[in-house]
Amino acid sequence: MKYAAFFMIALVVIGLALGAYTYANARLVVLDVSLHTVQANERAEDFAAVQSAMDQNALTGTPFADSVPGSSFDYDFQTYTLRLKNPGLIDAEMVEIQPVPLTGDMLSFTTLDPAQVNANLTVPAGQERDAWCVVLARADQDELLLQQRAFRVTYYLWGSPKTMTVKFK
Repeated sequence: MKYAAFFMIALVVIGLALGAYTYANARLVVLDVSLHTVQANERAEDFAAVQSAMDQNALTGTPFADSVPGSSFDYDFQTYTLRLKNPGLIDAEMVEIQPVPLTGDMLSFTTLDPAQVNANLTVPAGQERDAWCVVLARADQDELLLQQRAFRVTYYLWGSPKTMTVKFK
């Protein structure tokens, strides 16, 4: 009987330790943020599609302005890649990256492919994954301003929403 009691106590302690570990690591970690800038005139078709969508109020992203005036030579596509790690034992689901707008930002989106707009980005437990955010911004934006960009990363763990703010490094 004594051995059964010790065995049950050991199981309870192991269960509590596993629960505490799961709870303590229930978060996403941003390992790296990188930036790749392309002039909008090099992606003229994408720019025209975005400009048209803004004019028709049919944008599948987040607008920061009412319209995108001018030509593709006035703008840059800034693609930010965030390397996310999930150290926990539960998948982080419905991950969304949203930039905090800066002066000169026109809009942000994650993809131009309409089939992928509502795609469920999941970071599996114990794994890493890249997430992207594209910002259409004025080409004359200050480099120092870009270094101060922040992102809101929203995700769900156990059905509860979590949000964190990450700065570009």
